Amino acid sequence: MTSSAADAVPACPPRQCVALSHGNLSYRSCGSGETIVFLHGLLGSSRSWAFQLDHFGATRRAIAWDAPGYGQSDLVPTAIDAYAQALREFLAAVGVEQAVVVGHSMGGTVAARLAAQHPELVSRLVLSCSHPGYAAPETTPMPPKFEQRMRELTQLGRAAYGEARAKDLLPMPVPAAIRAYAAEVAAETEPEGLRRATRMLQLADNRALLPALHMPLLVLTGEIDTTVMPALKADLLRLTAQARHIEMPGVAHAPYFQVPGVYNDRIDDFLSDK
Repeated sequence: MTSSAADAVPACPPRQCVALSHGNLSYRSCGSGETIVFLHGLLGSSRSWAFQLDHFGATRRAIAWDAPGYGQSDLVPTAIDAYAQALREFLAAVGVEQAVVVGHSMGGTVAARLAAQHPELVSRLVLSCSHPGYAAPETTPMPPKFEQRMRELTQLGRAAYGEARAKDLLPMPVPAAIRAYAAEVAAETEPEGLRRATRMLQLADNRALLPALHMPLLVLTGEIDTTVMPALKADLLRLTAQARHIEMPGVAHAPYFQVPGVYNDRIDDFLSDK
């Protein structure tokens, strides 16, 4: 499954589904041994982790979920606890008693919530280009960026929408195959799944929970990431002073696509640190 070409995207394992209390949840899995679980961001899916499934599946059981409302996963309410509950049930359903959890952006916000509520399930935690949540009041309207994206999806169609989102994620030069793949993944986003996940992040607030995380913790940030606002990045770093922090130079909001080898190496180094 591993490709020798730096600009080729490895093939993902096929999607599988499990039944949870809220409905079905889809995921991809490969390998065996200690489990590492990958949680994607707002514009992703389990397909976002092609390079990581390929790399970590060689030595571990590597699993990537489709968050509720993504892939073939059914929706949950717009509350972060509903997403964390779905994650807890998912881990139990696929026989995971404890795992390394890697959460990117939205996935990191959900992962941190699970780690705070059920620390016994998370042996190590990686928060990748993530944040504590926007902590907006219930009365706050949906963000203008979301409304703009929904207009683009309607007016441009899925293919053009996906290309626009890939440019957002990868503003710097990357191999054409990787940019095209990122566009495919973004084009598959379902509007209602995106709406609920956006609202969940808008209301979420992990600030009181982050300082209490006691498992080994790695925070990865991108030097030129413009998706995570500076204030949110500062909040995360301030509240996870106990963590190892690595800023990846020249990296934007999708290091798993932009520099997959570097990204995987940073996680490998963290996992090998006793």
